[in-house]
Amino acid sequence: MKSAVERERRGLVVALDGPASSGKSSVGATAAARLGYRFCDTGLLYRAVTWLALHRGVALDDAAGLVALVDEVHLLDDGTGRLARVAVDEIDRTPEARGPEVDAAVSAVSRLPEVRAALLERQRRLVEGGRIVMAGRDIGTVVLPDADLKIYLDASAEERARRRVLERGLDPEGPEAAEILEELHRRDRLDSTRPVAPLKAASDAVVLHTDGNTLDQTVALVVETIQAAEAAPPATEAAPPPAAEASPSESSPSARRRFRQRRPIEPTPVATRITPYIWFGGLVLRTIARLVVRLRIEGDLAAIPASGPLIVAANHASSADPVLIGAFLNKRLGRPLNWLGKREIIDMPILGRLFRWAGIHPVDREAADLEAFRAAMRVLDAGQVLAVFPEGTRSRDGALQPVREGVGMLAVRSGAPVLPVAVVDSDLAWPRGHLLPRLRRTITMRVGEPFTVSGEAEQGGAPAPKRGRRGTTAAATRVVMTRIAELLPPRQRGVYAAEVGGPSS
Repeated sequence: MKSAVERERRGLVVALDGPASSGKSSVGATAAARLGYRFCDTGLLYRAVTWLALHRGVALDDAAGLVALVDEVHLLDDGTGRLARVAVDEIDRTPEARGPEVDAAVSAVSRLPEVRAALLERQRRLVEGGRIVMAGRDIGTVVLPDADLKIYLDASAEERARRRVLERGLDPEGPEAAEILEELHRRDRLDSTRPVAPLKAASDAVVLHTDGNTLDQTVALVVETIQAAEAAPPATEAAPPPAAEASPSESSPSARRRFRQRRPIEPTPVATRITPYIWFGGLVLRTIARLVVRLRIEGDLAAIPASGPLIVAANHASSADPVLIGAFLNKRLGRPLNWLGKREIIDMPILGRLFRWAGIHPVDREAADLEAFRAAMRVLDAGQVLAVFPEGTRSRDGALQPVREGVGMLAVRSGAPVLPVAVVDSDLAWPRGHLLPRLRRTITMRVGEPFTVSGEAEQGGAPAPKRGRRGTTAAATRVVMTRIAELLPPRQRGVYAAEVGGPSS
């Protein structure tokens, strides 16, 4: 049995539940920050799916259509360890997801068992490693029935309506205030009577009644409750939740066993030198590439920094791109490229170890925004080379696609130089959907001039800091993609064609 000291050092998995507008998000995030815990607002996932459904015109009772939207929604780290923002296509949609239109529709979406099942495993994976507060409406009863501590924040509908009115700066006696109270009563009825995972406190939850409390008073209660649980000796065996708390598919012993046994991701050591394995692998890939395609490399390679952090950002039109960039740039740079790769390939029994030796860093796609950023920053903080495809996946037609803002965020946060790389006509040599490449096609790899986002800002090419974090990141991303587009022929510039001033061959 672990001692209280060991338990406190590891931290707890805390399930924080409560009705709509009970303060779960603000209280949970503040308490987690004071304790050095991570925080996750799972309600944002349901809100984002709801917003996306309304935006796309998907019916709120179309279970299959709603489930199809789930993979497009991602929680974002706000930079302090809090998964308290949400993105669709890497665009922050938190304000929209918290809007009144979503308030009225989210209960209809969250009550569908197919949607809840689609989000269940993703939520469970987020707590690996402990030391996290996860907020929602069925965390203690369904998502985390084995949580170390379950807290249920309770408040009357009138109290919750009063808080929301104050938050939005409305007249407490006006018609909008009455509408908010009526809507909360309606949502409470829907949430507490839905057939799957109804809103209720877990049988072993600590219930905190917060009517009349200030935010600081409620936060203090939650912090004290967690600290008391950290100091208490852990039970030898947690009692299983009552059968009525969840459907068999969600809380069966086998499902909980899989959740408990899922292994945390082991980070790949940052590749800092050309090892014999990387050297030999690069030699083999270069030999194969020369037999299959005609490759031309253009650009001033002598201008590339020989040391320090560097972001290599390239277009992604074909499966040949990472092979060509990795095999040839490793040699030309004289130091290895570190790549981000999905967890599944690293978990492969034999190949997974080989991929790690090659400098591929595993990312759990269920928490990709957070884990990818952390892995990437480890590489850059170590002063090494990080290779990324900002588009995230291969283009359907070889032209640049709209991108997520991850590369801009990395460039802004790290201050590292960005090296734009364009792989020209790789989609013609190895088209998407073809098992094998076409022989002896010409591919050109164009290496641009390295630049920094701050340098672009000084020249007017990137936003001034006053635009705020989101504006800075978006503009930095646009600058990176424009630099890549300038190296591509017109047919491959895609959505960034308008950003490029003159023609390119």
